[in-house]
Amino acid sequence: MENQKTPFSINIIYWTAQIVFWLFVLICTATVLFNVLLYTDFFGNDLQLHVHFPSKVNFLETGILEINNTEVKVELVNGTSQIHFFNTPLFIARYFGLAMLVAVGTMFYMMFVFRKFITNVKHNKIFEIANIRLLQNLAYAIFALWIFTIIYMRIMFYSIASNVEFEHIEILEEFPNFAGIPMLALFIWVLSHVFITGVKLQEEQNLTV
Repeated sequence: MENQKTPFSINIIYWTAQIVFWLFVLICTATVLFNVLLYTDFFGNDLQLHVHFPSKVNFLETGILEINNTEVKVELVNGTSQIHFFNTPLFIARYFGLAMLVAVGTMFYMMFVFRKFITNVKHNKIFEIANIRLLQNLAYAIFALWIFTIIYMRIMFYSIASNVEFEHIEILEEFPNFAGIPMLALFIWVLSHVFITGVKLQEEQNLTV
């Protein structure tokens, strides 16, 4: 039987996955190296750390908008920001280093699974149980990353953000819930179950013929 030609779109996804995967290899290597350096006190107290602030903030200072010969009093609200630690203490740097290692490691696993999945698709091994199981593993990894993100944001808020005071900033106890992430995981999980059910029904039909 003549092998079917791989669609151009699959080839694009395949090579994109290859490139992104190896980029993640470099990122993971750099993350591991960064954590090793943290535990060898390589940076000392000179590390300038920038991380995402876990909760929304209100800027209490008001401004004036001039438009159509009219002045309008305005205020920025519900903003997101980053926090900069000057001369970051080692225990804080290690905390964020570990969190980054977990997040990057999970994303690397997701990319590894997807790369394996799309490689099977490229070789026409699409509707095989083992390949569809990869979709399930991808869904579990996405959901695990969402759980980790939610927990991380709460821990950072109650340990750091709630203890910070600014003169013109109000820190709100409002967190992004990233609702699209679990919905994506659920969609992939349901899709994998539909494929597995279809494969099993086809196998049963072939046995009864």
